[in-house]
Amino acid sequence: MGGCLSANAEGQEVHYHVSSYLVVGSERSLLVDTGDPAHLAIILAQLDAVLGDRPLDYVFPTHPEIPHAGNLPALLAKHPGAQVVGDVRDYQLHFPEYAGRFRAQPAGSSIDLGDRLFRFLPAFIRDLENTLWGHDSGAGMMFVSDGFSYIHDVPAPDSDDEPVHLPGQCRLSSGEMPAPPTVDQAAYGTGRALYWTKFVDVSSSFAAIEAVLDELPTRLIGPAHGNVIDDVGGMLRTSLEAHRKVFTGPLVA
Repeated sequence: MGGCLSANAEGQEVHYHVSSYLVVGSERSLLVDTGDPAHLAIILAQLDAVLGDRPLDYVFPTHPEIPHAGNLPALLAKHPGAQVVGDVRDYQLHFPEYAGRFRAQPAGSSIDLGDRLFRFLPAFIRDLENTLWGHDSGAGMMFVSDGFSYIHDVPAPDSDDEPVHLPGQCRLSSGEMPAPPTVDQAAYGTGRALYWTKFVDVSSSFAAIEAVLDELPTRLIGPAHGNVIDDVGGMLRTSLEAHRKVFTGPLVA
C-alpha cells in the first residue's frame, strides 16, 4: 500500500517508494508503517477497499519517522479502536493525545491475527534506536523498514539524493523488474537511507538475518523504500555486497 513520491531529475520523472503493508487475519488486521502524509488519501481509500466494514486493529510504525509514522493521527482518528504496537517508548511525546493507545510489543513478541501470527523482530539494520522489523507467517513475508532499500535508476551526480525508480515500475516485484537490482543500485540507496553504515561494518548482521530466515519460512521481503522482493536469497547477497561497498567506499559529502 501507499505510493511513490515524484521528483524531476534533468527533465526525467523519477519515483521512490514509501510503502505500507496491510496484514489481514481472520480475526484482526495490522498495518505495517503509515506511509507518507502525501499519500494519506490513497492509504485511507486502500484500507477501506480491503477492510470494508472490518476495523483496523493495529498500526505498527517500524520507527517514529515521517514515512513510517507520519499518518498516525489520521489513522487513529478514523479507527478509534486501533492500537499502536511495536517499540513505542517515545510515541507519547510525538502524539500525547493518543498516549493511552500505545502498546509495547518488543522484539520476540507476537500478535495472533486469527489464522496467522505476526512476529516482532529485532531490526538487524536499523535507522533509529527503536526500529523493529516484523514477519507475517501467513504470507511468509518479512518487513524490514529501511533495510534492503534500493533504487532502479541511479540519478546523475548533481541530481537529488533520493532513492528513485522509473515510472511504471511502482507496483512490480523485484522479479518483475526489467533487471534485478544491482549492487550499485542497492549501495546508492543504502548509503543515503542509512548514512551511518558508511562508518559501521554491518556485515556480521547478515548472519543473524540468515538465522531468522532459516527459522521463519520467508518467500517475500517488504522494504519501505523499494519494490517487494521475491528473490530473497539473491537480494540478501546483493544487499550484503552493497553494505560492504558503502562501508569501504569513499565518503561523499
